[in-house]
Amino acid sequence: MINNIEAQRETAKLGLQTFFMDVENNFHDRISDEAINIFEKKIIDASTKDRSEEYERGDYSGSTMEIYFMEQELKAISEMKILYAYKHFENKLKFLLSAAYGASKSKMFKWEFVCEFLREKNIDIKNINCYSEINELRNLSNCIKHSDNIKNDSRMMSIKEFKEKPIVLYEDLLAFYKRIENAPSAFIYSLSDYIYKDLYVFDEKRIDQEAEKIALRMTESEASILIEKLKEKY
Repeated sequence: MINNIEAQRETAKLGLQTFFMDVENNFHDRISDEAINIFEKKIIDASTKDRSEEYERGDYSGSTMEIYFMEQELKAISEMKILYAYKHFENKLKFLLSAAYGASKSKMFKWEFVCEFLREKNIDIKNINCYSEINELRNLSNCIKHSDNIKNDSRMMSIKEFKEKPIVLYEDLLAFYKRIENAPSAFIYSLSDYIYKDLYVFDEKRIDQEAEKIALRMTESEASILIEKLKEKY
């Protein structure tokens, strides 16, 4: 018969193992992709529209301005896809670390804190799957929020879609997004695996290490009490 402690442990383990199954519901993609398709079709229509009368007058401003503003709308939508992708990832990361370790949700929005927190758990964030892509997404998201021209930010020079580009077009942003769109779920899945091992995998070597830590802090009588208390839990 499973006691209460075992039931709680198995429930927590199951939750951690299945957490990644819910990280891909990015509903913003469907909405933004529909808007992108609409504007791209409008640009094609504007480009092929019969403007013979305007051209006879030497007036090209109508079609040029119309296309320009639609391209700006497309760039704004593309930027929103990136901003939402990182926010969506950030919310999942915050929830995972809070649920697994009881960590402060407010602090989990600070990347430096997340890195340090995981390091204390002997998890090197750079070893987590898709770390590089997530770091690029994080930097680009911050740049979009705080800079008028992302090409002026030195961190953007390492992103391959933007290299050697005099300006960043919406097509470049979408190409970047397409490359990294699966990175958030891959990162969360990989991190979940690291956390599972940290919380629930105890081989003989690790048990000996944990016992050594306790022995350095407890007297023999205190350790005896701890042993009895542990036995009572099983």
